[in-house]
Amino acid sequence: MTEPISAVNAGSSSVSEIVVKKSTLSDSTKAQLEALGIAATDGMTESEAQAKIAAAKQEQNAQNQGGEQQGNSTESELLAEAKTLAASVGVTVSSDEDLTSILDDIGAELEVMLEEAGNNPSVLSTLSSYLSDLTSLDERYDTLQTTLSEMYAAMDMQATNNKIALGLS
Repeated sequence: MTEPISAVNAGSSSVSEIVVKKSTLSDSTKAQLEALGIAATDGMTESEAQAKIAAAKQEQNAQNQGGEQQGNSTESELLAEAKTLAASVGVTVSSDEDLTSILDDIGAELEVMLEEAGNNPSVLSTLSSYLSDLTSLDERYDTLQTTLSEMYAAMDMQATNNKIALGLS
């Protein structure tokens, strides 16, 4: 029982494709993956590897920044970060625009970019990074607003207590 020559040729071409896929990563990319603790898998393309490297570096930067920010952020710090993110995403921001509208504009732009991205892994990893930055800014802004509301409520309570103590009300 012998196989036709075309079946043997098909099998050898499949093997050569696998060999090519195994060796698609450059040495520098492999070194970067290893340094970040990411396993290089068979069939991983250069663009997929670069996307994983970028995502890992972005995550490390976010962790480093999170460790440095011990206290609460001020609204001006959040506004500066939002303007930087807006510039990265491609959203134009006027100098007098408030933080809420900037965050809304960034979110809308990210939705448009996500629809246009399709299944491109490098674009999706970048958009994921932008989205995590936007989520972080939004959560920190909500925390700031809650803290300010609680502080103002405590100040109002103290003012009321002072008026009562002085017999002014």
